[in-house]
Amino acid sequence: MAGDKPHGGELFAKFDGIMERLGLLVSLVLLVIIFSNVSRFFFTLDNISNMLLSIALIGITASGMTIVIICGGVDLSISSNIALTGVIVGSILHAGNPQWAGILAGLGVGILIGFLNGVSVSLFNITPLIATLASMIIVKGLAFIYSHGTSFGIYGTVPAFPDFGFWGRGIMFGIPTPVILLFFVMLITFFVLRKTVFGRELYAVGGNEEAARVSGIKIKQLKAVTYIISGVLSAFAGIILASRLTAGVPTAGTGYEMNAVAAVVLGGASLNGGKGKIEDTFLAVLVLGVLSNGFVLLGYSTFLQDVARGIILLLSVGIDEMRNRRASK
Repeated sequence: MAGDKPHGGELFAKFDGIMERLGLLVSLVLLVIIFSNVSRFFFTLDNISNMLLSIALIGITASGMTIVIICGGVDLSISSNIALTGVIVGSILHAGNPQWAGILAGLGVGILIGFLNGVSVSLFNITPLIATLASMIIVKGLAFIYSHGTSFGIYGTVPAFPDFGFWGRGIMFGIPTPVILLFFVMLITFFVLRKTVFGRELYAVGGNEEAARVSGIKIKQLKAVTYIISGVLSAFAGIILASRLTAGVPTAGTGYEMNAVAAVVLGGASLNGGKGKIEDTFLAVLVLGVLSNGFVLLGYSTFLQDVARGIILLLSVGIDEMRNRRASK
């Protein structure tokens, strides 16, 4: 039947998605080839391990950001969440308490921040950009107030298995623990987005909120849950980072929200909502990680890396806007 055939718009969208993924793969391969030829250290096991470690936390936070953006929101409180989680976990372990107490407290911080973001957006109808920007400022201030601007060193924890250092500096099957945790988080996110009713509702709300409301989807609750998920994953990243640094640092996590947004948008998600795939976010995280690592090997400053990431983000958003205008015609 003719009605069973995909509409032209659907076919175009599928082709557009394939081309986006192909573009990411080509970019990744080209960057690998370039940096492999200009630096003999690029393809060493140590460098690859360090590169994967550097993208693990960005990938974890980008997983939460993918869910939020698909639903039509954005979360700018990630870096502050990481910082506050880190100093709270650090202070608890610094005092000699069991690591489970610190980890539960850290995840609780993430749930609370995500809940407050969700309430601001869904209940009080505050624009996500403003709501989470305010949250970022408030939470960052709380991190400095709580820590008095100093770090809490984690020199050792009450005996436990695994030791707290395992989460950020451990090795499993020859692979750094944060990398394994990244794949675990992304696999769960993939399952949620592809195989659950919750995932389908995210795309429905992000694509057309009014139609989703008419179909009976509880939009306010759904939006609130997306921010709680993002908050928990950001706190999880904060715990891993505190483990890697062996300290809770109030300045930790700076810039993670921009890296996460850049990865999600570069991966083809639309800031208008309704579009995005975690596998494409992962490819984009790899591209940004290889680019950053290559700049380090070539001796370029972190400021130049920031410029490059900013340009990539600007181009990604510009392409997204052009795509949306073309689709609306």
